[in-house]
Amino acid sequence: MKIAVLGTGYVGLVSAAVFSHLGHQVTGLDIDKKKIKSLSQGKLTIYEPGLDTLVEQGLSSGRLSFTSDYTGAIRDKELVLICVGTPPLPDGSYDSRYVFSAAEAIARNLTGYSVVVIKSTVPPGTAVKV
Repeated sequence: MKIAVLGTGYVGLVSAAVFSHLGHQVTGLDIDKKKIKSLSQGKLTIYEPGLDTLVEQGLSSGRLSFTSDYTGAIRDKELVLICVGTPPLPDGSYDSRYVFSAAEAIARNLTGYSVVVIKSTVPPGTAVKV
C-alpha cells in the first residue's frame, strides 16, 4: 500500500517507520526542511527505543522516504495519515489549524481515491469538518 504521513513528530515518524517495516511504501512529509534532510540521512529528531533501526531499514529498503513536497507526498496515495501537532491554546482547547491546513493540502493534491485518517489529537466533530 502507498501511504503518506503528514507530520514527522512522535506519532508521525513512528507510524511511518512501522508501516514501512510492515512492507508498505511510505512517504513522511514535514514542512521543516531541516528535519526532512536529517531524517533522509537516517538521523532521528526524536528518541523512541528501536525507532532508529526501523527508520534505517525503511530507508535502505527504499520503502521509507521523507519530503517537504506536498504534491509528491500525497499524489496517488491509498492512505494518508494526518499526524500534525495540535498545541494547546490559552483556554486549554486544542489549536486544530494544522489539522485543517493538512486537510486542505490533501484536497489540493490527492489524485484519486484515498482513505484519510486523523491521528492528531482533536476534539469531537473535527473529522466531520475535515
